[in-house]
Amino acid sequence: MPSTTAAVRLVPLGHTFTPEIPLGPAGSVLLTCYATASGKGKLHGDEACGTLRSASSVRSAEIPLSEAVGRLCGTCRWPLPADSPLLQVGAAVIDIGTLKIWLDREPDSEEEKAEEADAALALATGEYPPSSTGEPSDETDGESEEQEGDFDDEAWERYSKARETRRHRHEQWRRLHTYLIRSNKALQAFPVLRPWAEPLQARFAEVIEEERRAFAALVQSVPLVEAAAVRLLPEPEFTPGPELAGLGADAAKVVQRAWDAWKHRASWSWHRLEDNDFAVSSVVRDAFGRRRKGRPETEDAFDELVAGWIREARSQAALHSEAPQQLLAVKIPTVEKEDCEERAHDPLTTWETAVIATYQVAADWPAGTVALLVPHLIGEHLISGATSAMPITRLAVPDSALPVHALLQAWQPEADDEE
Repeated sequence: MPSTTAAVRLVPLGHTFTPEIPLGPAGSVLLTCYATASGKGKLHGDEACGTLRSASSVRSAEIPLSEAVGRLCGTCRWPLPADSPLLQVGAAVIDIGTLKIWLDREPDSEEEKAEEADAALALATGEYPPSSTGEPSDETDGESEEQEGDFDDEAWERYSKARETRRHRHEQWRRLHTYLIRSNKALQAFPVLRPWAEPLQARFAEVIEEERRAFAALVQSVPLVEAAAVRLLPEPEFTPGPELAGLGADAAKVVQRAWDAWKHRASWSWHRLEDNDFAVSSVVRDAFGRRRKGRPETEDAFDELVAGWIREARSQAALHSEAPQQLLAVKIPTVEKEDCEERAHDPLTTWETAVIATYQVAADWPAGTVALLVPHLIGEHLISGATSAMPITRLAVPDSALPVHALLQAWQPEADDEE
């Protein structure tokens, strides 16, 4: 049954297919093309194309794609039935061709390199200037509650720019890796594209590795270990006291909510433990609302609670510091974006991305798998967060003489999922 007009797709084939792309069976698909009477020059998908207006006469012909490539008009769109094999092949070519855009980018300028170096120095001391007490609150319009008098505006601006630099590197690394994963899925669907795609992927993998190193330079390994230790802390026991009187009968519930919020944030963040106090202050602020009576005493009490949690987490980190490292294989999920969303959603936490970037020892970027050599606590915490979207396995094989990269390539995450 012939395709109806409603099922037709208008496709810019001249932008999609170029002579260096192997076409395989798709090369035999016939295209209705329009050209000048001489038959020379560009082939068009629309006889009303502006470049044909000056032609004394126009003729049409059915031409195989393999013969037409290289002569296709860059502005015309060819009407293709919705079931045309060129639609799927074209989509695969676009997913692979996207890599070329990033391969042609200009390298970072000296000024940008200097900014990144300064960002690394700043973030090595924390998220905020050393004299700052933590994250900004809603009540201070984006500034730290004790910013005034603690440090100057230039210091605050420096750290703000450093955090933005890290965010940019983090998101760009994840975005570029997603592009490579998509290109590899396209290649698996159409192996005929391999001679064209694999050199692009190899060069693109080098770009991703550069981005990983740049991002890893902006995170610290010690906070990652301490974050992993948070999961070992016991539930806090509520002890009533006059300093919590302002919370009334809800004191125990507020303490529990504060603990839950701090534990989740601290254990899945790349921040120092001290820089996660906003999770607690938000709970306390919500509990008091507009009331002020008893609030200062309660805030001081929660500061002491958090300080105790931090001490215990660091004690656990020190206790497990001599435990053997773990060699893990991780399949990294791609960044996801729904049509209705403005920004993409990353299924990885910031802690997970920082761990992957920091402790990587081998990678198969097109396949989306990496090998990590991590401290014991990080390994246990990472495995606890494993999902079907991010399978993880221990790579250590007794008496194996295979290099890590070979062990990684031999791993079949899909097989693990089926078990």
